[in-house]
Amino acid sequence: MAKKDYGAAFGKTIQAETEKVKSNKQVDEDRFAKAEGYLEPKSTPERQEPEQPKQQKKVIRDSFTLPTDDYELITTIRERCLDSRVTINKSEVIRAGLHALNQMNNEELVAVVESLTKIKTGRPGKAKG
Repeated sequence: MAKKDYGAAFGKTIQAETEKVKSNKQVDEDRFAKAEGYLEPKSTPERQEPEQPKQQKKVIRDSFTLPTDDYELITTIRERCLDSRVTINKSEVIRAGLHALNQMNNEELVAVVESLTKIKTGRPGKAKG
């Protein structure tokens, strides 16, 4: 039995792979050029400076004490918004309320504030057991 020439077979395989990579490289370059053509702006001859993203204002975290009825009112308002296909979270409900109060005249504002039930502020004391 004659010995197989593995070196020659390996050389042919390497040459075939090299040619395949070269042909794929040209195809890839064409694809990249085509993609760049899609990404380039066509209507603006000059490149404009990108707009700077709006800087968000500092967010402050705080906690509040609410009666159960007022807390349930937040849920009711959220459900009403969902019925109108608007998603809103609890913080946004509170913020919207603040903006609405700010737009009222002084008489309306005082009337709303005076209609609120006064509650004790602060944390409840520890239960003694």
